[in-house]
Amino acid sequence: MTNGVVGFVTCGSRREAQAVARALLKARAVACVNILPGIESHYWWQGKIDSAKEWLLVLKTTRARIKEVEKVVKQTHSYEVPEIIFTPVAHGERNYMRWLRGAVAALALVALSARADQVDDLIKQLGAAEEEQRAEAAESLTRLGGPRVEEQFRKMIQSDNPERRQVAVVGLLQVSDAPADVELVRTRLKDESSTVRWSAVVALSHSGCVEALPWLQEVAQKDEADSVREAASEGVTQLQSVIPWGRSLAEGLKAAKASGKPVLLYFRLRNSEFCQQLEEGVLTDRAVVDAAQEFVPVRLDAGREAEEARRLDVRGAPTILVLDGQRNEMDRVSGLVEKAVLLERLTEARRGKLTFREAKRQAQRDPADVRANWKVAQSYLEDGREDLAEAHLRNVIAHDEQNTSGYTDNAMFTLGFVLGRRGEYAKAAKCLTEVLERWPGFKDRDKALYCLGLCQLAVGDKENGRATLEKLTAEFPDSGAAAGAKKALEKLGAK
Repeated sequence: MTNGVVGFVTCGSRREAQAVARALLKARAVACVNILPGIESHYWWQGKIDSAKEWLLVLKTTRARIKEVEKVVKQTHSYEVPEIIFTPVAHGERNYMRWLRGAVAALALVALSARADQVDDLIKQLGAAEEEQRAEAAESLTRLGGPRVEEQFRKMIQSDNPERRQVAVVGLLQVSDAPADVELVRTRLKDESSTVRWSAVVALSHSGCVEALPWLQEVAQKDEADSVREAASEGVTQLQSVIPWGRSLAEGLKAAKASGKPVLLYFRLRNSEFCQQLEEGVLTDRAVVDAAQEFVPVRLDAGREAEEARRLDVRGAPTILVLDGQRNEMDRVSGLVEKAVLLERLTEARRGKLTFREAKRQAQRDPADVRANWKVAQSYLEDGREDLAEAHLRNVIAHDEQNTSGYTDNAMFTLGFVLGRRGEYAKAAKCLTEVLERWPGFKDRDKALYCLGLCQLAVGDKENGRATLEKLTAEFPDSGAAAGAKKALEKLGAK
């Protein structure tokens, strides 16, 4: 039995089939997709037999990429319940199976907890007689990561065996983006094996290391193998369309001083699902990439750079900081963030708005400085420090009752939310009621109604809680808050 699988997905039109195929290939979730037209399908649906003309996708990938295939298909497919099924490949021609694994391995990132004995066993399996067993071991090591795995790949990249070198270049940049390791993979661009050169090109293309751009441009022009030149050309296009992350904060600060641009510092964890979502859904967006040109981008691994993270009070990943050339914090965004929010914050930072450190000092000197207090409260809230944000929210409310700054309605709503999270439901309800009464057109009125209704229910005021939630569903029937309100009302009805 191999680690390969064949998947089947049906689509309602040729256009949809082509769109799903492109999305799967772009994500490197599959190595190959066949589109078979003219499939006549008969099936049970909603209690009756139905039929349709469909297009069948035949997918070739590995077991490790099954979840990624499911994710991509569900994101791009129009069916409520798309067909996504797999069957194992019992046997495959050796060179084809090697190509299949290499084509999808470059992005296989799964978070696993590694034990020393696991790593030892897998390293031993790299010398197994069966090629499939060796491939499984290499893939598992890549997913586990860690210093011992990195060192093993470094040794293998110097091996006399081209298969071991190919496995190493695929794996090394998935577990490390240290400059020395990037340079080590670069040496394989001149490897005597075209398979190894192709794998090195793919690994560098997906590394996000912009220093690889001229290397790939040279390969695209000069390599003797068509497949390697084509992969290098694709890699050049890919690297030109991503944020050009640097990997040294010291160098980034130096560049910031010279250019007058702020540093855009991104702390990530290599196996974090949240970081992967941010990178794939936000940081690769064209508008975000363009906005990043106004900064000096630096990307650090929060695990490797734990001391730097501690100095900057980074408590988790993903976290994005904006620093000036003197290392002063101008802004901070922690956790997953929507594209529109990130773009707005980057625009503010680029315009030289109040930095966090300046705002904190100003708020301490003058509690009546509404702008500074709101800035500090926002930063604390985004970093999960609601206890520190509360005093600044109260300062905003106390010193700008008429909302001339445009911050008071948001501050009062946020304070109500914070109090509700802490279980002080009566106080929270009072804040939220005032927001709704004083500012009927409040931009987050649906959320305020939802929070108020839940707080009223929590203190035993079922009549007003029900009325508030019913008002929410009537005014905002399609909002996410209304969906939550409907569930709460159903529970009330059940009781």
